[in-house]
Order: sequence, then C-alpha cells, then structure tokens
Amino acid sequence: MTTHLYERTRDHYLVSSDPSLLDHNVVNAAFGSRAMYWCNPLPAPALRTCLEHSFNLGLYIDVARLRPVGLATPPKPEQIGLARLITDYVTFAYLTDVFVVPEEQGKGLGTWLVECVGQVLGGMGYLRKAVLVTAEGRGEEYYRAKLGMERIEQGEHGVVTLQRKGPEAFTGHGEELSAK
Repeated sequence: MTTHLYERTRDHYLVSSDPSLLDHNVVNAAFGSRAMYWCNPLPAPALRTCLEHSFNLGLYIDVARLRPVGLATPPKPEQIGLARLITDYVTFAYLTDVFVVPEEQGKGLGTWLVECVGQVLGGMGYLRKAVLVTAEGRGEEYYRAKLGMERIEQGEHGVVTLQRKGPEAFTGHGEELSAK
C-alpha cells in the first residue's frame, strides 16, 4: 500500500496522516460516544485493521510545540480528532468518522480538519468521486459549503448521501466497448 504523508499545523495544533500518531483508545472512545451515533467501539484487532486500511487525518494538540526544547524525545501529540477516508488513493474516496473531542470543539478545529480533507481530495488528480453520508439539514449544508458536495440520495430517517465529482468523473466521451 502506498503511503501518502499529509501534515499541516496551525497554532499548536497538527493535522497529520502519520499512522504512528493515531491513538486507538481515543478513536474507539469516540466511536462509543453519543456524538458518533452511526458507529460503535470495535475490538482492538478490528479497529487496527479498520485504521490500517484507511487514509486517516488525525487532529492533534502538538504538545512538542507547547513544551520547552531540549527533551531527548519529543512527546507524542495528543489526539483530539479524526477524519477517515476509505480510498484507493486515485479515483475514489469515502469520508466517514469525522470527529473532534467535545472539550476542543468551538475552536474551528473541525472546520480546519474538513478543509484539510478538501485539500487531500483536491490533490487526487484522477478522482472520479468522493462520497459521504450525513444527516439532512446542518450536516448536508456544511459539507456542501466546505467540500462542494451535492446530494445524490435521500435515505430513511433524515440521512442523505452526498458526492463531489472529481476531474476524472465519467463524461460519456469514451469509446464504447464491444463484446467479442
């Protein structure tokens, strides 16, 4: 599997795709929270597989930037959020499991994290489609504004599926395949 390293900093916060920074306990605690009503905590081996087979943007307090220089080993950043993309890294991405821990909400960090997702999607030059499932209303409007998503399906109980077509979306201009 190809490794795509993405990192951005803002003040003393870090968004990184470095898998060694992920704190599985923080992720699983979020999966068990009421805020992430669509999922449940996973057994450790299942969570490890889930994260290993996804492109994860972790959101962290970069404690190394807050502490004095001179430590032999810089402290590991404290994870406070996540945005998970299930992707082939070329043509398709499914955005899921976006969260910021409650004590860090209201600081614009979730918006910044989603903007970072937008940068990752924008860097996929052969992207055909990115999709996500969210709640109708606020969630739908938010992802429309931040990622350019459009509704493609209305599900039950106020759930909607959104998509963002990429530059390589099918246009119908290709040659038709003929059966031989």
